[in-house]
Amino acid sequence: MGRIRLKDFIGSKAFYMQVTKIALPIMAQQFVTSFVNLIDNIMVGQVSQSALTAVSVANRFYMLAASVLWGLSGAAGIFIAQNYGAKKYERCQKFLNLNITLGAGVMAAFTVILFIVPEWTLRLFSKNDEIIGLGLEYVGYAKFTYVPYSISLACIMAMQAIGQNKIQLKVGLVTVFTNTFLNWVLIYGHLGAPAMGVEGAALATLIARLLEMSVYIFLLVRKNYFYRLDLKGLAKLDFSLFKSMLSKAIPLTANEVLFQIGTSLVFKSYMRIDELLVAAISIVDTVMNIAFIVFGGLSASIAIFIGGKLGSGKLDEARDDAKKIIAFGIMIGVFLASLLFIAAPFIHNLYDLSIEAQGALKTMIRIKSCLIPIYVVTVCTFFVLRAGGDAVSTLIMDSGFLYACPVLISTVLSVFTEIDLVSLYIATESLEILKMFFAIMLFKKGRWVKNLAEN
Repeated sequence: MGRIRLKDFIGSKAFYMQVTKIALPIMAQQFVTSFVNLIDNIMVGQVSQSALTAVSVANRFYMLAASVLWGLSGAAGIFIAQNYGAKKYERCQKFLNLNITLGAGVMAAFTVILFIVPEWTLRLFSKNDEIIGLGLEYVGYAKFTYVPYSISLACIMAMQAIGQNKIQLKVGLVTVFTNTFLNWVLIYGHLGAPAMGVEGAALATLIARLLEMSVYIFLLVRKNYFYRLDLKGLAKLDFSLFKSMLSKAIPLTANEVLFQIGTSLVFKSYMRIDELLVAAISIVDTVMNIAFIVFGGLSASIAIFIGGKLGSGKLDEARDDAKKIIAFGIMIGVFLASLLFIAAPFIHNLYDLSIEAQGALKTMIRIKSCLIPIYVVTVCTFFVLRAGGDAVSTLIMDSGFLYACPVLISTVLSVFTEIDLVSLYIATESLEILKMFFAIMLFKKGRWVKNLAEN
């Protein structure tokens, strides 16, 4: 094993400028999205604690559907980034076509399930009739967001993979502020509209998603951002490239699906302890998404920076740059963690929560904030492995570890002990430390250092 040298993790000024140029637009876009999601969360939370729990339960099925989509988009992004680095530009368009068609088909299938058995999807996670009733109100509109989101995500991932990031921030700003304004109107009944509660939150999201999709389709028609709307290509897919993409899409999608099922099982363990107190966990997740914006920017940097160098055959440079990006992410993560740790005691003032939920919220946010630098290492390593097409390692690291540790431990503790929710949360989340060491081991093995654009 080679000696660890500090200089291996420190880049030049030009390196940081290049990474920042890629990452900042993505971080800005995700900050806007996460901040507005926080506003949405606050708006629903001010309706009632039950309403917030109901939306969290309803969104578990959406996360499962989206996990399939993320697997497909991740595979497409790998090949687009490497083929763009190899200057095989027409292939990039073909992978976008594959992603749009397959993604829309997958999300349409999940939408059909919500039409046929909506209550079943909610009772997977809750038995509380009040939560189920509110959840059904939310799903009534939310199910129509699935297909529009799939088309938008395909465009977003394709543009990210080639470094076209600024337009996404502009589209994101329009979308999220539309969503926030409509939430204010439809949830509470302002400007003469009826007060729709959770239904209003879902309808606002639907309108925002349709707007977002329409903008991306317009950009494809205008051909301003490298890609075009290729209707013939959407209908007649390139099956030789489909086979290549499928080789990576299957393990990536399996990982995303298994990961979401696993996180849902952990969520189920939390619900088993205290259904209403789970509202605090929903708030924690939404607040932490603001800190996790660093992940979006760094993952985009890795996909473009590392994927492009692998595709152009610069394997040693890719390996060195990956270390520097991870170290850069840790520095940002420490700063964000400090801010959230300090802010933790004040966040409950934005919500209508019980005294017990307020105390749980503060403790859980502080636990998560302390773990942010750990998350940076594991997430960045995941995207490095994925950039090189090492999908098997990402599957083992992500889903394999999830089932072997958090799912197993949270299930055993929630079923066979009298543990309280906060203690269970701490025990489960702290396992991320073990995952970090496992991720570092997979990184060092170097199976991800491959050029996928050679053939």
